[in-house]
Amino acid sequence: MDELIRTETNDLRQGTEFDCRHHLDMGWTTLTFHMHPHYEFYLFIQGRAQLRIEEESFDAHPMDLFIFPPGVLHRALILDTSCLYERAYFYATRKVLADISEEGFDLLRILDAAAVRRDYSYHMDAESASRFIRLIDESLAENNDARDPFHHLMNRCRVNMLSLIACGIVQRREALPPRNPERISEVIRYINEHIREPLSLDSLAEQFFISKYTLLHEFKSYANISVHQYILYKRILYAQQLMQRGIAPGSAARQSGFNDYAGF
Repeated sequence: MDELIRTETNDLRQGTEFDCRHHLDMGWTTLTFHMHPHYEFYLFIQGRAQLRIEEESFDAHPMDLFIFPPGVLHRALILDTSCLYERAYFYATRKVLADISEEGFDLLRILDAAAVRRDYSYHMDAESASRFIRLIDESLAENNDARDPFHHLMNRCRVNMLSLIACGIVQRREALPPRNPERISEVIRYINEHIREPLSLDSLAEQFFISKYTLLHEFKSYANISVHQYILYKRILYAQQLMQRGIAPGSAARQSGFNDYAGF
């Protein structure tokens, strides 16, 4: 398992549409909230961790599958760094998922509907989880000669199978419930719902009847980024979505809550 030990995570390399990972770490440093422009399918294998996805938090159990949609902030919170932390996951762009789809089984429709419901977590049966891990490990082994079109196509087939396994689970709508919401969960939900409006540390502290110091401390503990950084991330994401719909940058900046275009 030595080749699986990593100290950092990577996103999709430029020009690629899918990729697989299988990491095993001891003493893993907890990441900040982050997001991807593509889907991530993440199988928790072992360790003691919570998965935090926007305002929702989940206790991670072996063979729990988490699906992170594009643009959704998430992070793993490691509860015990003395335990091995193992996970297998893969990235796939919306194009890859659309290419696999057929009229009777539209992967993007299934996944996007789950994202709207905020269904992010599922438990995999032993057979499906074993197959999931095996396909990822086979893909990593095939990557030794990824420039060969044959090997690239073999890995594309594996990602197709991985996507179908995950979407088959999502289609059953047996999503796991999140933990009971924390106070910061309510703050994040409020920010998400009012991202187009003026937001400040003072106004948020007043809205939730807490001191600015408490808000800063609790938010940093939950998200590992500041309140300001979170608001900035969400506004940039919203502006990107508007521009993708044809809205001019200046108008997108104003509609996303930026005070001026220069700041945007």
